Amino acid sequence: MKKIWLAVAAVILLALPLMGCGKQVERFTAFTHVNLVPMTCETIIENQTVLVEGARIVAVDGSDALRIPKGATVIDGSGAYLMPGLADMHMHTRQDWDDQDVWPVHPLVLYLANGVTTIRDFAPQGSPLIYVLEWRDEIRAGTRDGPAILASGRLLYASPLDDPAGIVRRNHDLGFDFVKLYSYLSPEDYHEAMAAAGELGMYSSGHIPYAVGLEGTLHEGMDEVAHVEELLFEFIDIARDQNLSPEAWLSHVAASALAQWNLPSPSLLGDVQAEESETLIWIVDQLRSADVPVCTTMVIDDVIQRKLFHLAEFAGRPENRYLPSQYEESLKRGEEKHQVQFRGIEDLAAFKHDIDLWILDGLRRGGVRLLLGTDAGTGGMGIVPGYSLHDELRILVENGFTPYEAIATGTVNAASVVERMTGEGDFGTIEEGKRADLILVEGNPLEDVTTVTAPLGVMAAGRWYAQEALAEMIEPAGDSAVGKE
Repeated sequence: MKKIWLAVAAVILLALPLMGCGKQVERFTAFTHVNLVPMTCETIIENQTVLVEGARIVAVDGSDALRIPKGATVIDGSGAYLMPGLADMHMHTRQDWDDQDVWPVHPLVLYLANGVTTIRDFAPQGSPLIYVLEWRDEIRAGTRDGPAILASGRLLYASPLDDPAGIVRRNHDLGFDFVKLYSYLSPEDYHEAMAAAGELGMYSSGHIPYAVGLEGTLHEGMDEVAHVEELLFEFIDIARDQNLSPEAWLSHVAASALAQWNLPSPSLLGDVQAEESETLIWIVDQLRSADVPVCTTMVIDDVIQRKLFHLAEFAGRPENRYLPSQYEESLKRGEEKHQVQFRGIEDLAAFKHDIDLWILDGLRRGGVRLLLGTDAGTGGMGIVPGYSLHDELRILVENGFTPYEAIATGTVNAASVVERMTGEGDFGTIEEGKRADLILVEGNPLEDVTTVTAPLGVMAAGRWYAQEALAEMIEPAGDSAVGKE
């Protein structure tokens, strides 16, 4: 009997390593013969194979050297370029994205189709706000298509707030990744919120409150500035010691700018650049010394210019078909957000555009960490999810960035900030151990960044979407099916 039990035990011990193998073994995908754009430095490495197991890159080597496991899915990348997926580090989700009567195609899919494999939500819009956390978990589980999501919770918008610290704590307890603060907070509410974020170790980003200013936000320890355009207000003589409503603050800032700047003057831009050069140097030094990154979101200025001065061209963009129909109607009526906001002060919008580009250039030259972001997703500004990121890259390259520098804002720089936020910035470069977020493109993106606008395929956390599949996924419901089987 003892011998029998020993034999049974031996069989069980031998079988243990095999138990559950069917569920544990993950499928391999191999990208072969690709020109690699690793984004670890500005280089292209030819004839490489990238091996993916599950959601991770497990090997990167020459195609003649790397052995591909039997049964792996092989994607022949001969002549093509493989680069990391992109991150939109400033956007907004809306709960009605799931409503096909509002959004012709789900924006999460639009992001994938444009090579965006990470998004960061700067204040979700819906109730309850945890819908975005549910989406995040579904994407991680593979039950929903979409990029990896990071999100802030309830926005700290305007003072007076009943319990700023309590809002921050509730956001933290719900599992949100960071806290967003807005323009209309009082110094007291801002201090209380930032103190709570500091105690919790919760990352903070947002606007620079008018009553606080850049120096005050940095003193309180805010981790990141949400827009380049926030720094514009450092050049305007704002009376910060006021307790105003949001509408009153906007009126005060606009009136202050109009009183300070002689907008019809053809020499205004050059005059301001000369007079305020020391201020820009101070801003850059402060941000760099504090290692506070800034989101670009320059596409906001770009679409404002197009709406105000080139309306027909703007209204005719092919990607507009992905916006809610209500947006097109408001644009036709002249009731769109920026049409209303800048009515009668169009010259101020044009000047703001030029000054923001000057600030952007100063930040780039001064070595401030910049993050690719677009403010897309609300449906109310004409900024189309996914597509807007390519507009943002184009704007950066048109204004002094090399393609490598521009792409780095949405890959390497984005990952470094997510590492600070969550401790898991495991994307943004093509290296062993990194999350398998990849874009296969036809041309060299370090020579021409526009090649990224038409991916041959996208991999998000190890899930591969070929070009044909992506095209089908973003076909709006009700569009013509001509040419389809």
